[in-house]
Amino acid sequence: MKLIFFLSGEHQELAKEEVLGLLSSYGRIEKVEEDDQILVADFEGVRPFERLALTHEVSEFLASCDFEELESVFREISIPSGFLCVRVRKIGKRWEKVNSLELERSLGAILWRRGAKISVSKPDHVIRVYLAEKAYVGIVIHRTNTKQFLERRPNRRPFFMPSVIVPRFAKALVNVTGVRGIMLDPMCGTGTFLIEAGLMGVKFAGIDAFRKVVLGCAKNLRHFGLPVNVVWGDARRIPFKDESFDAVVTDFPYLRATRSYGEDLYERATEEICRVLKRGCRAVLVINFDADEIFGRFFEIEGKFYQRVHKSLVRRFFVCRKR
Repeated sequence: MKLIFFLSGEHQELAKEEVLGLLSSYGRIEKVEEDDQILVADFEGVRPFERLALTHEVSEFLASCDFEELESVFREISIPSGFLCVRVRKIGKRWEKVNSLELERSLGAILWRRGAKISVSKPDHVIRVYLAEKAYVGIVIHRTNTKQFLERRPNRRPFFMPSVIVPRFAKALVNVTGVRGIMLDPMCGTGTFLIEAGLMGVKFAGIDAFRKVVLGCAKNLRHFGLPVNVVWGDARRIPFKDESFDAVVTDFPYLRATRSYGEDLYERATEEICRVLKRGCRAVLVINFDADEIFGRFFEIEGKFYQRVHKSLVRRFFVCRKR
């Protein structure tokens, strides 16, 4: 089935990687077309759309065309049974002069004249028109609940530390691995990645080098009703057997915290992460400098994304695969 993914404008490239990484572990996905905040893909398999974090909506693809061809398209597209309405989403400033309400009415009128049942207040189906460089038409089949991320903000947890990754991005990074088995975070801190994995039904284990942090992470896991699968240990000497995990997601410590581990943290921890990860599986490694040389010794680097947090912190998200 061909699908339209309406992506977050905050980090479109990472949003695409999340869709492709997650859905590839649930079936077969092939990218068809890309546009501003739009990804069109063919997908066959189980639909794990409720796991997506950086996708606003998923729609069943009906058509794509130039803006001037929209009315012609609406005279031809198939009409779903039940009540429906048309909703327009403008992406970018190029459509500022387009009146969304008028366009929705005119396109809805075309469907009504073709025999469609129209209900603006209680539709069974929403036909969405996304206006990017082109126009994309689809039937909405999933909307992401964004309120969940506000409810899980780091400062609402029992144990809080500054500069942690926010839940929405943490969930996306877990999904990039496509994990369906067991995930490890060997430098888990307050437990952000563990929480997001656990709430998606993914089994997890966490390690941290500082006892106070381990106890705080345990409080956070209990707060969300999750198992306290976190131990006090060193990422340079991970206490698990070779190839024990289906994914690794971790955020290397920054600044003074790095010195607490020792100068050999990056290379030795990366070597250990590679050891415990199963072959062919992915690790997402977050760090505050360009660690291509270090990570490239142990993994195939499949992607690299940047996130500017503030003027003195730019995160790098490395998407790695064990050869």
